[in-house]
Amino acid sequence: MAAAETSSEEPCGPVFESAAIGMAVLEPDSQLRLANRSFREMLGYSSEELAQSPPHALSHPGDWQDEVLHRARLLAGTADTYQREHRLLHRDGHVVWTLLSCDLVRDAAGQPMHFFLQVQDITRAKVAEAAHRDSEERARGLSRRLNEQLELLDQSRDAIVVQAMDGTIRYWSRGAQRMFGYARDQAMGQTFEALMGHGATLGPSATDDLMDKGEWTGELDCVDAGGRMIVVERRCCLTREAGGIPAGVLSVDTDVTERRRAEKEIVLLNNVLEQRIRKRTEELEESNEDLRDFAYSLAHDLRAPLSSIDGFSAQLELRLVEHLDEKSRHYLKRVRAGVRLMADLTDALLALADLSNTQLLHQNVDLSAVAHNIIERLRDQHPEREVAVVIEDTPRAQGDIRLLTDVMENLLGNAWKFTSRRGRAEIAFGGQSWPNGSYLYHVKDNGAGFDPEYAYKLFGPFQRLHTTNEFEGTGIGLAMVRKIVSRHGGRVWAESVPGEGASFFFTLNEHAPSRAAREAPLKAAIE
Repeated sequence: MAAAETSSEEPCGPVFESAAIGMAVLEPDSQLRLANRSFREMLGYSSEELAQSPPHALSHPGDWQDEVLHRARLLAGTADTYQREHRLLHRDGHVVWTLLSCDLVRDAAGQPMHFFLQVQDITRAKVAEAAHRDSEERARGLSRRLNEQLELLDQSRDAIVVQAMDGTIRYWSRGAQRMFGYARDQAMGQTFEALMGHGATLGPSATDDLMDKGEWTGELDCVDAGGRMIVVERRCCLTREAGGIPAGVLSVDTDVTERRRAEKEIVLLNNVLEQRIRKRTEELEESNEDLRDFAYSLAHDLRAPLSSIDGFSAQLELRLVEHLDEKSRHYLKRVRAGVRLMADLTDALLALADLSNTQLLHQNVDLSAVAHNIIERLRDQHPEREVAVVIEDTPRAQGDIRLLTDVMENLLGNAWKFTSRRGRAEIAFGGQSWPNGSYLYHVKDNGAGFDPEYAYKLFGPFQRLHTTNEFEGTGIGLAMVRKIVSRHGGRVWAESVPGEGASFFFTLNEHAPSRAAREAPLKAAIE
């Protein structure tokens, strides 16, 4: 309706009331005077409610000020009409988007009579438009993130490839270009087998695993564009559509050629080293066998001449007993004592050599009971001595009772011997559990002790820290202890302070405890 029209009649009647679009008549001050059915239904109000509503109540607060300005221009005569998108408020509060046309009707004298509004509901169109904008924005965001992800994938040193379910390549990263030498346009639409040979594709069993489990990892042999063989570790996983239907395969290939070459070289070197060690071990075993045989033969062959020397020395002493002075008799006794010592040494050497060839028996051995028997025998042999002996109950040991008895005889015999100059001798045998499940035994005394600086010599053959004038012995006993304990999978060591006694510790069937586990019970035992 043109603004120049000067009809004084209001647009009412059947046509106005039944119009398909909303129509309304407003006073010059924007107070609603009349609204048709379409307008009322559009906003959900009755005629009475509309007539009583203030002018601003039907407009969205964000659009009302602009609407006031447009109508002011019409009243001022600077414009005849205007059309704009305008948000109205439904009775229940939701927004109704409209396309609003407004004309100012004047009388014959040119004075404003009323505003005439024509309103079309465009809410659906606006919702669709907003949805379209959101969709485009999401698409741009997805495209941007996809490009960023592809850029990140291209920075990877690994070859990243996407295949369709028929095996054709749909994505080929820069890492794949660098690794295999094929440009992206050369690879797209091809298959691994067509590009890099039969060894570059999954076999039937691997394909079955991939389809069954959704992933597969293994090594494959590929031939690059230059004909070079490359060993790759391929990690595959299925990609799926929304319904779970397999859509493709994502593969990540890592070049392990150098690693595999290095591993083969290591295996080869290990084999060579193992052969050398085996040969050296055989040579050492042969050498040790020769040494054992030599020691056994030497000790065995010395017995006869030693026996002759001792026998003839005894006969000589008997025949010349009336003609020898005291010094000559002393010399003969020294000769016979030296012969006996040498005989003892040869016997000990034979016993030590036999230890390497002795077949071990596997028995339950009560070392506490063995200790009681040894101490009783020592008391019978030396009834004049007063020795306080404490023997604790210990768990049964696993081993050869003959050899373990030798260990106890040597350790307890040494404790008995080296406490012989004590007025109140004390000897103790016992032990405690190790954290790894084995057992730590000890033999302690308050005897002469030894200098700990030379403790490393204790367990060597014929090594003595005291002279024969101080304490008799062959110096072979502790060497036999070390050998027997070692053959039983254990270790032996000693602690001492000169003049305050000695403590010997040993284990059997020890299962390689940690360093902390070894030191903890040792520290506790010493304390």
